[in-house]
Amino acid sequence: MSNNIEMDYYNQEGETWAVSLDGRYMSAVQSYLEADGIPEGGVAKIVENAARTLSYCPNPKKDEECQKTGIVIGKVQSGKTSNFISITALAFDNGYNVVVVLGGTKKPLVKQNRERIKEYFEATKEVLVLDTTDFRDELTSKKIQRFIKNGKKVVIVALKNQTQINYVADNVFNDTGLTEKATLIIDDEGDEASLNGLVKKGKKSSTYLAIETLKSKLKRHCFLSITATPQANLLIDTLDILSPEFGVLVDPGYGYCGLDVFHSGNRYTEKIPDSETSLLDDGIPNSFINALSMYFVACAVHRSRGFYGDKMSMLIHPSQLRADHEKVHKKVSRLVDDWIAKSDNKNDIAYDSLKRILVSAYSEYAKAGVEGLLPFESLEDDIIQVIGSCGIHKINGDSVQNNADEIYDYNIYVGGTMLGRGLTLKGLAITYIIRTSKGVSNVDTVQQRARWFGYKTKYLDLCKIFAVGKIIKEFREIRDHEEDLWETVRQTNCQGTKFKDMARIFTLSDDLKMTRGTVARTEGYSFKPWNKQRLFQDDADLINSNKTILQNIRTALGANATTKRFGEGAPYTIISGVSFDYVKTEILDKFSFVSGEKFNQDVIDKLAVILRRKELNPKVDLIWMRDEDGQYSNHEIDCGHIPNYSVGRRPQDTKKPVVYKGDDYEFVKNDTMQLQIHNIRDTVTGIDSPTLAFYIPKNVIEKLTNLVIQAE
Repeated sequence: MSNNIEMDYYNQEGETWAVSLDGRYMSAVQSYLEADGIPEGGVAKIVENAARTLSYCPNPKKDEECQKTGIVIGKVQSGKTSNFISITALAFDNGYNVVVVLGGTKKPLVKQNRERIKEYFEATKEVLVLDTTDFRDELTSKKIQRFIKNGKKVVIVALKNQTQINYVADNVFNDTGLTEKATLIIDDEGDEASLNGLVKKGKKSSTYLAIETLKSKLKRHCFLSITATPQANLLIDTLDILSPEFGVLVDPGYGYCGLDVFHSGNRYTEKIPDSETSLLDDGIPNSFINALSMYFVACAVHRSRGFYGDKMSMLIHPSQLRADHEKVHKKVSRLVDDWIAKSDNKNDIAYDSLKRILVSAYSEYAKAGVEGLLPFESLEDDIIQVIGSCGIHKINGDSVQNNADEIYDYNIYVGGTMLGRGLTLKGLAITYIIRTSKGVSNVDTVQQRARWFGYKTKYLDLCKIFAVGKIIKEFREIRDHEEDLWETVRQTNCQGTKFKDMARIFTLSDDLKMTRGTVARTEGYSFKPWNKQRLFQDDADLINSNKTILQNIRTALGANATTKRFGEGAPYTIISGVSFDYVKTEILDKFSFVSGEKFNQDVIDKLAVILRRKELNPKVDLIWMRDEDGQYSNHEIDCGHIPNYSVGRRPQDTKKPVVYKGDDYEFVKNDTMQLQIHNIRDTVTGIDSPTLAFYIPKNVIEKLTNLVIQAE
């Protein structure tokens, strides 16, 4: 691997710096990742992503003031923690001394982050990981500077709330010894709690205000949001202090199983019948009996493959209410106790009813074609042993009490909010989820509940998600949405568009909302049949450039041109059947629009992406309107705005035979797009400038549905 990495594509803020890769901290993290089973190629990818991200942050070797905000977008349960710890390691190797990690909104997540960070850097013995609860007294500017002077690097892990963030700001960053040094702030789960939840009321929420205060104290820093659900971050006002100036996509490593794997068909999902009694009501539904029994069989199959001692788990997500968790926990515990009693003696008649249930669960795996599946009789004793040795735990406001799940190889978790974000359940094979919103769900909230995602290839064939129909449908729709969102960000980076200028237009089913309305608003978006340039280009150089672009097309395609006249008027030059991709590349991508023009390259790019995804390849007719030397459409330009320049029906008297149907109707075809080039002259300045009007036929628009856009 090269000792330094220079970014080979455009930095959205126009500048990068060479990141050294061969430092001791990154070496320690690489060794940890390799020991954790990540292949060499996967480790190299993690390092590359971390280097790309750090290259956007302030260069610690430069003294100028520099405050940036960025976002790192991963996938749910794909190893984002490894990525941000790798960024931390590279930061330390390249001159940073302090990294602040906002480690979640609940104490278990802070503890999980602190312990994981410590594990990664254990080999160096020089990284101090201090949290704001157990090490509060050590978090002073004087002590931190002393640690640094003695060769230490410091990671401060804070709970994401006003009190703890303000404590860090007031006690650590209270003099120039640290406030003027390059600092990295990593916001884990950066779409949660950090964003301003009172923006609609014109106020600032407490955590947001604390972050704003912390950022204002640091002269050279980057605030880096890490998330798999970036909808809210991308939709907030671009003037907001937490609106990202750059974005990095972190593709999962080999073996990741996410939306594409679990929600592209029915293999891994089982719909809970609408007619069935809910797990929250009296009694136990058959679907849950099936789920629980499949879990025990899956554990036994996993053991038979040589993974004895591997943790395997089941998740039960009934609702957000603690009372429901308590009820379900008791119900499941009683059921498992009953099965333990029935399996105490296989020769007892009481066991027969349980055996039928277990054989039915086994047959589900047999029908699915699970490879190397032993006969039921060979697995039976292991299944019984698993039933008798599993732990059943509640998780709601806290983690498992006393970490009791560490005692067991097989764990069943019952919970709500705490199971919706951040926490990783080892070996999750079976999920039973009935929690859903009564109305329209938010994409980011639903997606974070997918604890079943992750690196599961060695037992993927044993995985199953039991869910109500609404949840299954939502995840299939979110799969398409996430693909579109990633492609939007990827295209922004590849095309060199500034991140804040990215078109916030995303595909989304009408059955979902992007995010909570308290932090960001969206509105429906649809392509109009006519998309007309409304702002007049009066820059002489850009006008000449636009004229040259159009003349080059006429030269290249002139052999296919035809002319048409309507009565005594000027001729129209028409080049028919040009591919949309050609028109986009050779005209629309190069054409210079005025800043603020609503018909612009961003809209065109989104149109191109959706057409490609829908496998549509429409043709375009190019039409030079009233194409005669000295022929202009004369208008008085009002504050840069062009009044309506489309010519109507001729003659206007509808009682007379039509000579010309009008610009909006004469050349329209059902299956063909149309690009009209109008020559507009400002009657006040005498400036003439080519102006575009683009038509999308109805049968194409009908296929470009379910779009949302950032509301103004």
